[in-house]
Amino acid sequence: MSNTFDLMETCRECGETQVINVNADDLYAWRGGKLIQNAFPYLSADERELMISGVCGKCFDSLFPPDEG
Repeated sequence: MSNTFDLMETCRECGETQVINVNADDLYAWRGGKLIQNAFPYLSADERELMISGVCGKCFDSLFPPDEG
């Protein structure tokens, strides 16, 4: 039996809602201080960013375009 559930995260910039499936133990570990990339190695960087800042990957890239130097 899997101890996973769906988090519904909404981007504060565009309003799009994404469903992110996580393991409950990993969520508790992250909320307890574990680094997000270590708690959720199975999530994409965009999913982790949405959980941290409330900004989806598309909006994050628009707000902070990569340097072209």
